[in-house]
Amino acid sequence: MQLATSTGKENRSKLHRGLTWPAFLLSLLACSAFAMDGGVGLPGLPDVSGAPDLPGRVGSLPPDATRILTGLGCVLDGSAKVLLTEVMGEDGRRDVMVSNDIGTRYRYWLRSFSGSGDTTGYLVQLNGCPVSTVGMRAYIARGAAAPQDVTASVLANSALPDAATMAAYAEAGVSDLFALTWKLDKVPVVRWVAEPDVDRPIALDGRTFDRGNMVHAGFLVWEKDRFTFHKSVPAALWPCNKWEALSCSEDPFLKGW
Repeated sequence: MQLATSTGKENRSKLHRGLTWPAFLLSLLACSAFAMDGGVGLPGLPDVSGAPDLPGRVGSLPPDATRILTGLGCVLDGSAKVLLTEVMGEDGRRDVMVSNDIGTRYRYWLRSFSGSGDTTGYLVQLNGCPVSTVGMRAYIARGAAAPQDVTASVLANSALPDAATMAAYAEAGVSDLFALTWKLDKVPVVRWVAEPDVDRPIALDGRTFDRGNMVHAGFLVWEKDRFTFHKSVPAALWPCNKWEALSCSEDPFLKGW
């Protein structure tokens, strides 16, 4: 399981900046297992807003989450309470999303995904527990076996914007990619986006949405026993809320509207 210390970056947009893209893109261009396994992660939780504040309760860290986090090097306080969201998973199993705190004070964040048989997927981001990850990492475990880090495989099979595209976006003031996780209490889906500078409107293209206020990079979906990348998903996998400024019918990357 590969871990690396995260690096900071000045925040320029109204929300946040995510994973440092120059390092990420150079690693992709290197096209080597060493580069992928050396700490490059998936676009992660936003630097400014950190761990999401989703409906849930305060409780003890579940044993499975404890096993995964300690296996990744986290030092945990067994008596401490955590923020816990429970989600119905595959075959009646219960998935969890946990963090020791919301916002930027979190030291660890984990979401589990039950699969077929005894397979379980995990998305994890560590933020000084005392170890840290660069972005988010993906793992798959079968039974009591140690989880396998599948981050490199997920990246290799994800059609994210290439280096030239991201460089052009950066010149226009667009942020690094980051993960929208606020629907993980309902669906097993993360959305990867970037955000233009509010003071520098960008030209609309095939990835922009929300009237040019966001740039779409794709969806990461847990399907049965693996993580898969999709440019678009059925609207049921990214349900809209009344309070959201963008309706589902206005989102070109949601199908079925």
